[in-house]
Amino acid sequence: MVKKVTIYTSLQNGGDGSAHNKWFLTEDEAYADQETHNEDDGWGEECVEAIETFVGSNIYNEAKA
Repeated sequence: MVKKVTIYTSLQNGGDGSAHNKWFLTEDEAYADQETHNEDDGWGEECVEAIETFVGSNIYNEAKA
């Protein structure tokens, strides 16, 4: 049986003009990550979003790591 879960992403500055997602299991972790990096990255606002995936997906596994 596939179990759906909500995963949260914190947008990260790649340092070369690119950006990438850093995945978290909780919204609080994603916002805490933004607070840590927001001043350095200069986004001007927090960049946290939620997606729905399933337990065992690549994104879920990255968030667990």
